[in-house]
Amino acid sequence: MSATPSTVAAIDLERGFEVVRSKAAGPTEGVFGAGSTIWQVDREALVFLGAGRALLLQLAHPWVSTAIAEHSTALSDPIGRFHRTFEIIFTLVFGSLEQALATSRRLHRRHAGISGHLPETLGPYVEGSPYLANDVPALMWVHATLVETALAIHDLVLEPLGTEPRARYYSDCQLLGVLFGIPLEAQPPDWPAFARYFEAMVLSEELTVGAAARELGKRVLAGAGRVPIPRWY
Repeated sequence: MSATPSTVAAIDLERGFEVVRSKAAGPTEGVFGAGSTIWQVDREALVFLGAGRALLLQLAHPWVSTAIAEHSTALSDPIGRFHRTFEIIFTLVFGSLEQALATSRRLHRRHAGISGHLPETLGPYVEGSPYLANDVPALMWVHATLVETALAIHDLVLEPLGTEPRARYYSDCQLLGVLFGIPLEAQPPDWPAFARYFEAMVLSEELTVGAAARELGKRVLAGAGRVPIPRWY
């Protein structure tokens, strides 16, 4: 993963939609359909338990933590942000095909307006270097935290997915990644490759926790002063 920006333009997103349309379950059924593994996993309310975990993992990326600190309402309006985030994800997964594509376009436009410069040197990113929300590696990390967390929570509470269902789930998540703006060729090709990517990211300097991430993480686990967070969480 390079510190050099590799942004997703609107034309790149539309090109990815060609792949989504070719693999979609149907206009009404949506991208995945009721028989898909991603429906079976993501329909479980327990997946919500992973929201805080996924966010903390995301904050470990300097671009993500800085962007959230400078552009997000996660702390001033935590409940609203929570609802908007899951509305986006649920529409992409469970909505009709056109609803999913329209939501993907809105998300891309929102990300296109998020950019800035790092206030300090963190890992491979030097102070003053630009960050962009529509950067492919940054998008990939955010997406990866959602994929890995959903399976981790599912397997902790329900019967763990076997090898084949896990492979199907990841295959579904690749299409979800395209809707996030990540080209198919920029994603790990299968679950074993994804697992290696995730482990390598956790061990790399790409994830470097700075002051913004520490403060955000502390406030998130405190419920941003507005949402009671149980001690066990």
